Amino acid sequence: MTAAIIHFVGFRDDRYWNAVRIWGAPDMIHEVWDCYAADDVAPDDLVVFAEGEWDQAPRSFTVEAEQARRARRAAK
Repeated sequence: MTAAIIHFVGFRDDRYWNAVRIWGAPDMIHEVWDCYAADDVAPDDLVVFAEGEWDQAPRSFTVEAEQARRARRAAK
């Protein structure tokens, strides 16, 4: 049996420390809730979102893909 782990998603400010006080330090930190982050979550894991509802659907694209899109747009 594996131990449940804590995932923090989207924390970028002092809300991170508030979440640490409540749930403890995260085992994994995800920049955004995308398909890759969702695939890292096991059934007994705890996912703490900085924003949004607990049942939000993961984005279908990755952070890296979105950054590449922005870079291409900026280069034009």
